[in-house]
Amino acid sequence: MAQFYNQYESEHFQEQVTDITSGSLEQAQQYIYNFFLAIIKHYQVDDILRQFERLFINYEEIDNVNAYNALGEIIFYSKEHEFKNTLLRCCYILNNNWALNGNISACQKLVDLFLSHSISIPTRIYKLKKLRQWLQNFVQSEEYKTLRSLSGRSGVYKSYHNWSERFSSYLLVSEYTDFNKPPEQRQYAEILARKIKKQFKFDLALYTARIESKSGSSSQRQNPTTLGDGVLILIKKVLNKHGHEDLRGIAKRFRNQVDDMTFAEFKDYLLDYLGISRDDLEIPEIMRLTVVQKFRRFQEHQNDQFMKGSLLHVACNRVLQYLLLNERRQPSEFLQLSLEGNNFLGYVVLLLKVVLICPTSRLYLESYIAELIKFYGNYDEVECRYFISFLDVLNVTLAIFDEDTDYSLVKMKNLENDFPDVNLDNYRVFSQSKRLAGLIAQPIVEQDTTKTLIS
Repeated sequence: MAQFYNQYESEHFQEQVTDITSGSLEQAQQYIYNFFLAIIKHYQVDDILRQFERLFINYEEIDNVNAYNALGEIIFYSKEHEFKNTLLRCCYILNNNWALNGNISACQKLVDLFLSHSISIPTRIYKLKKLRQWLQNFVQSEEYKTLRSLSGRSGVYKSYHNWSERFSSYLLVSEYTDFNKPPEQRQYAEILARKIKKQFKFDLALYTARIESKSGSSSQRQNPTTLGDGVLILIKKVLNKHGHEDLRGIAKRFRNQVDDMTFAEFKDYLLDYLGISRDDLEIPEIMRLTVVQKFRRFQEHQNDQFMKGSLLHVACNRVLQYLLLNERRQPSEFLQLSLEGNNFLGYVVLLLKVVLICPTSRLYLESYIAELIKFYGNYDEVECRYFISFLDVLNVTLAIFDEDTDYSLVKMKNLENDFPDVNLDNYRVFSQSKRLAGLIAQPIVEQDTTKTLIS
């Protein structure tokens, strides 16, 4: 490997080699970046991880002496901030490439290297002692917390340092929309978020298709949520919401009817569409105060303006914010009330209906959810079990109505009367993934167990 790298470097980096002990920290950083940019195209993942561990964790010689000496220079001049920046950029250079190739497990192995026991072992060697202290500081930093949250651990059965890592697709939003972040980090976050969402949709479709398969083992039917087999009941409830009328169709008709409205008329029409109008006596008082009244007062100076796309966008974003966050950017009162009652399917459908009429608002929905995850992430998983269930319900609901997914509810029993059938046992769910490899289109037979966290 070392022989190959040195040959590759001489062919591709025909730059003037300078004395890297001269104090040029920027040059020292570039040597390290160039090393990992080169080997990622030709080394196997395990070899890259081994090189990374030898350099940054153990401070041992690697296949390029210039990169090794460059790190020594950074340590010698006690530039901890530059070290952390170098370390992070190398992590995102590697993760970005692996995520592009679908190798999420490599991203997870990389971030786990920093949990090595060797980091805490005392040593008298000056540079190694300083490096280990810097690594201990790094592991306690927000940057490392972010790196772990972006490691792609989206499955229930995958190990994670904090339960919030399972919902990293939301946390990634704040990363790739922040232009202050390094470009490698932003690109990696966007790629990984897209892959996690696709994987969740695929796992959900596969699980619902096999839930009662006699030939499928439990290992073949891993549930991507914490809802148990009740996830099937949830899917039926979502598809059965408002009878059998298509929520997509309702949203489309809504969009077609708002063009000739003033902004004031639109706000009332939107609240009616969501089923939380000011005249509805059945909505909770907390909803009336924190969503309905606040939204009707939103940008009142534009009430006489006729609707346009930008107004629709900002209005939908603001409704989502009122539904999820309070003025302190903490969980809204209505969300807290829903979590206390462990009853949030209707609440999630409200969020869905907003996204259906304004798909671009989904980015704002996900960013608001990310703020909530960061808030609840400071608490133990047991304390957040209802919020985690809420996130699972939201994930499932958004997956059902995603553009590249097709779920349908089909009545399997013919009844003698024409009354609407409210017994969900008489229906089967058909799922089909339109774009993912391996189309799934088969009826699902659920187990007798109907225990669920959803009400």
